[in-house]
Amino acid sequence: MSKVKILIVEDESIIALNLKENLVDLGYEPCGIAPNKCKTLSILEKGVVPDLILMDIYLKGPTTGIELAKELKITMPFVPVVFLTANSELATIKKASEAFAYGYLLKPYKKSNLHAAIEIALSKAKEDRQKNIKLDAIENVNKTLIHKLELNQEQKSRTIQLKYGYLYDKEKEILYYGDEPVKLTSKEIKIIKYLCENPGHNVSQEQLEYAIWQDEPAGYAAFRSVLFRLRSKIHKDLIVNQNNTGYKIELL
Repeated sequence: MSKVKILIVEDESIIALNLKENLVDLGYEPCGIAPNKCKTLSILEKGVVPDLILMDIYLKGPTTGIELAKELKITMPFVPVVFLTANSELATIKKASEAFAYGYLLKPYKKSNLHAAIEIALSKAKEDRQKNIKLDAIENVNKTLIHKLELNQEQKSRTIQLKYGYLYDKEKEILYYGDEPVKLTSKEIKIIKYLCENPGHNVSQEQLEYAIWQDEPAGYAAFRSVLFRLRSKIHKDLIVNQNNTGYKIELL
């Protein structure tokens, strides 16, 4: 099992080296020592990925430990930070809490307290990661459901549900039986299209002829021939003749 990697950010070299020795004694792997922001970023840019950071609140330089912790939270949101401080004032602790600290260790510290602070922080961080994974999973499920609903609404707006398992896509001008498109000629699909554009209404033979041939209807025989071929490809009752007054397509 790999050791837990801990980055030490402490500007007092004696304290930093003492921390390193204690971490080794406790079975952890110190993965770097940095006295300030610049050195910390330099270590991280080399590909070092710590499991936890021990951070002094008051670092030498323009950037405090609290400010650095806030910056690192953006790029390393799940790496817990335990603050080191010689100041136990409530105002200092409140400032540190704004950086989402996972713990505080007062100097001078005992090895047992160091061990406890690290283990508690690692445990909290693990719980937070698991919660975040669950939240991400829930969010992804919700996004998927919303996308499906949007697709269904879009499909409903552009399709017409017909009887006997048929569906007409108005946008693509395709008749489907189940998931399979029905192979129709351009004249046959014009009949389906015109009937679907007038759902629930009788459409006369003359209207269908104009829909097929537009300015030059080909006559009764030609129309009957096209209609016969169309009916041979679909359910016999999908297109009905209403007492010789016209034709209607059966909606679901």
